[in-house]
Amino acid sequence: MHIMTKITLGFGVTLLIGSVILAVAGGGSTVSDLAENPNGVEVWSGTAPDTYQGNFDVMGSYFVFVEDGETVGVDLVGGDLDNRFIPCEEEPNDCEYYDWPGHTYVGQIVVYAPGTWEVEFSGTGGVVLSEQIVDISGVMSIFGGMVGFCCSFCVLGLGVIFIFTLKDNKAQQGVMMVQQADGTIQAVGGMPMQQQPGVASPMVGGAVHPAFATQQPATQPLQQQTTQQGQILPPIGGQQPPN
Repeated sequence: MHIMTKITLGFGVTLLIGSVILAVAGGGSTVSDLAENPNGVEVWSGTAPDTYQGNFDVMGSYFVFVEDGETVGVDLVGGDLDNRFIPCEEEPNDCEYYDWPGHTYVGQIVVYAPGTWEVEFSGTGGVVLSEQIVDISGVMSIFGGMVGFCCSFCVLGLGVIFIFTLKDNKAQQGVMMVQQADGTIQAVGGMPMQQQPGVASPMVGGAVHPAFATQQPATQPLQQQTTQQGQILPPIGGQQPPN
């Protein structure tokens, strides 16, 4: 298996395991809190007409429950379009989505400016105000775990592609040279060493090692040069050359 394939698959498996641990460990407390207190935790109760002043957090949901059969008006003092009381009729969920024993859910208070706010309750009847705070770190852990979980499958898929596309390079064979007692050199392992011209073949047991036994190339006979016989020129001055 190619080294890049191993790295990719290893990273994908590590990312998958880490994402699961992050989502379960980091977001477990947030999920358990929502499951144990789906209607929030009571922070105030009273009888209208009355007022409540307290700290409101941007990550919190503040549910208002009114005693069954009673009518109570809710107003956030100093509120605006972003910071106000939202009746349950304006919410995506119906008015029976949240439940409090002996009371009816009428809406929730939403603030985008955290701090101290005052709430006025008009009319008659008992009122319960509950708070549900969402842990931002737990939400981020769940979100990060989901993103990492999806990315891990992408990395693992890339590793599977590498399995069929990347191949290992063939290992090169090495040669170890061993010097014999008579001074000759013998190659051990790998491919036999090519004998250099003019170097004696390694001797093993008084004979040439089979790995170095090569046939000597046949020598071609030398071609003899032929000379042409020249003609004898007449002597200069009419004298004959001596016998």
